[in-house]
Amino acid sequence: MTGLADDRLHVEALGASLVIEVEDPRLRALAQRAWSACQTSPVENAVVVRAPSVRADAEPREIAAALQELTQLVTREAITARAGQLTMFHAGALCDRSSGAAIAMVAPGGTGKTTVVRTLGPGRGYVSDETVGVAADLTIATYCKPLSVRRPDTPELKDELAPEELGLSAPTVRPWLAGMVLLRRDLPRGADVVIEPVDVLDALALLAPETSSLSLFERPLHHLADLLDSVGGLRRVRYHDAADLEPVVSDVLGRTR
Repeated sequence: MTGLADDRLHVEALGASLVIEVEDPRLRALAQRAWSACQTSPVENAVVVRAPSVRADAEPREIAAALQELTQLVTREAITARAGQLTMFHAGALCDRSSGAAIAMVAPGGTGKTTVVRTLGPGRGYVSDETVGVAADLTIATYCKPLSVRRPDTPELKDELAPEELGLSAPTVRPWLAGMVLLRRDLPRGADVVIEPVDVLDALALLAPETSSLSLFERPLHHLADLLDSVGGLRRVRYHDAADLEPVVSDVLGRTR
């Protein structure tokens, strides 16, 4: 299933159905590849997202910037479509491919979520590197978007890479939230990972800014506190190298419902 008809690319993001309209043939081929893990069959009343336009003589970096903007547009529309239905976190997530047990790794933008997902994702289910949407029953609506990878020579610009290009695969079973951590990449190289339990009041203060549309839920802070309680609370994980988080991820993905 290609998910592409003419200039319309059909994708699913956070359980929402969207149609990406891509007029420029240069962008169309790149978008089809980048969004391959999200492509789905056409549905009625899908949300329409129009890809940015680019100049006929656009340089490769301008096309990359347009693809980056497209990812941001799709993410925004998907979040809007599921507002009030899912508890959404600014987080990356991986799951066990057999049990569906998933870890949500919350962190502000640009602080290492994508690197962690790229490093620890092979052999596991790739849920998202950007937004994790949790339903009332703790199941997760996947968002297997292109991974936004910073260019080493131009850090302000990211390449939108399909998960399979990085050795990642979409979940084969429905993920469910088994645990949540708050990532802080603030230790020097070679330092041991530090895992700190976070009490509920501090957890609410730390997590609330990393949520989307939390205010749409009745008693939003109570709602968030109940979710945290159901997964064993929040832990803050301080680290330097993404690979050092392997024991933390393995522990959470080994849990059962």
